Amino acid sequence: MLTSLLPFSLAFLTALIAIPAIIKIAYSKRLVDDPSLESRKIHKHSVPNLGGVAVFSAFALISCLFVNDNMLPKANFIFAAGIIIFTIGLKDDLVALDPYKKFVAQFITAFIVVYFADIRFTNFYGVMGIHEIGPILSYTFTSFVVVFIINAFNLIDGINGLLGSISLFVSLIYGALFYFVDEQGLCILSFSLAGAILGFLKYNMRKRARIFMGDAGAYSIGFIVAILTIRFVEIYKFDAVTNPAPWVHAAPAVAIALLIMPIFDTFRVFTLRVLRGKSPFMADRNHLHHRLLDLGLTHLQASGIIVTANIMIVSLALSIQHQMQTAELMMLILLATVFFNMMLWIYEVRNVNRIHVIQRARAIAVKSSRRLSSDLEKVNNTSIDSSLAEVRVLATKEQLHHPKEIEAAKRFTQEVLENLEKSKN
Repeated sequence: MLTSLLPFSLAFLTALIAIPAIIKIAYSKRLVDDPSLESRKIHKHSVPNLGGVAVFSAFALISCLFVNDNMLPKANFIFAAGIIIFTIGLKDDLVALDPYKKFVAQFITAFIVVYFADIRFTNFYGVMGIHEIGPILSYTFTSFVVVFIINAFNLIDGINGLLGSISLFVSLIYGALFYFVDEQGLCILSFSLAGAILGFLKYNMRKRARIFMGDAGAYSIGFIVAILTIRFVEIYKFDAVTNPAPWVHAAPAVAIALLIMPIFDTFRVFTLRVLRGKSPFMADRNHLHHRLLDLGLTHLQASGIIVTANIMIVSLALSIQHQMQTAELMMLILLATVFFNMMLWIYEVRNVNRIHVIQRARAIAVKSSRRLSSDLEKVNNTSIDSSLAEVRVLATKEQLHHPKEIEAAKRFTQEVLENLEKSKN
């Protein structure tokens, strides 16, 4: 147990100490996520998006200190691939990359761990009537799974605390499951990742985040989680000779339960985009966390609801996994997730007017913030004072009629005014 808790603690302290320095450097070099550059952004202030640098660095440092070849054979290929995916994510944070170039890099990363490290699925557990699979199907299917998980974790990184909370939960569960079967290397990887994420959450899981994870962090976490998922499914695979009674009976279904929120959200969003005739890679505001925000919830409340739903589904899967076949449990997990989505949809339908008010008020706030940010960058007091006068009557200029709309607009406008006054002082 000490060999598990020590990496967790050290990774936590490393990230905790490193992030303030990264925040300071990011502001000084203007390496920040500017909400004025994209209408889809939901934060109001420029925030550093280099949290992934601290998370991956802390994870890699502590893992390399504690893992050896006996614990985790071919670990060098895992870390080599991890560096590649981290570098691609970091470059995307600093200079936007073409989506197709990112996919090529992700498949190269997947190929390294699948082919050279031999981390791959070898069995379908009877799903669609398939059990053992050949090398070609194994390499191909596993590569697509790795790339899918990387992007699924990147897509849920939309509000404060969500990616970090789900990743923390998943890595802690995997760490415990690997500990039960004495897989020390994978256990250290899991707890090192969990510790690094927990250190990051101290600065991200708050009303106004001090730092974001960024693509470098989301890609790296998704990649590590993909590796842990594949190894978990293979280690807990039933074998009449070597593993006749695994504690986790339906490992693929349990793995899907652990990753159900990123998986479901990704499939749902991609499907909606295709049905609307848009590219599945075109960003929008259709994610689960966006829908919860449109109901008036805060970032932390929305993150809490999604993580709680994830925990409930995992608890359900673990409690009945010995009573069902893998395919049956997968279907039950899918139905449970669809049920949660239906409950959210019903609530949205019943509160459609409230959602409309909130969306219009937010649009007003974004418009105000951008105008004021532009004036502030000019560092011209006359320009700033003129904007103050304009913002004070912004609500009436927007031709709002509903009393709730006017009240919400005034509330957001007042927040902008207060921030501007602080900036002037």
